[in-house]
Amino acid sequence: MRSFLLIVIAIIANFMHSYAQKDPELRNNWAKLQSGFVKYIRYPKELEKASIPSFFTLKVQYDEKAKQYNLEFSDSSHPLMIKEVLRIKDKLDFNLVYDDLTIEKRDIPIIIPIEIRLARVSKEFSDPKSTVSQNLYNFKGKQAFGNFYFYAPLALTVIND
Repeated sequence: MRSFLLIVIAIIANFMHSYAQKDPELRNNWAKLQSGFVKYIRYPKELEKASIPSFFTLKVQYDEKAKQYNLEFSDSSHPLMIKEVLRIKDKLDFNLVYDDLTIEKRDIPIIIPIEIRLARVSKEFSDPKSTVSQNLYNFKGKQAFGNFYFYAPLALTVIND
């Protein structure tokens, strides 16, 4: 576990350092969201032991009445990952996404791809007949349709045995 944390910290430090030299404002909001994601997410042990990576999309939309962000997960989301993202939902600042895209009116949803890579992947996940890629942009059995913005993916690499 310590080695995993050290690797994640090293990746974040390298990422933040390399972008800081190019342009301090370049992708700054995305870097903050990515940093918060990496800081708070805990990849479910059941998925790690089974060598199952996660690749899904998250639809984020601001609810003006409730003054909160509603999240909807693509059909390719594993139930354990849905539970984990909902656990950290309030720790992630989705305002950064709208600010980065310079969207004042927040009634248009934003789709954020999320990828959690594993050093070793199960054969079942690598199967070309896997429904993961087929369901990546399906929400509740229907393909995403309408007006929405795509945002840069959030990613994390887990070193599993």
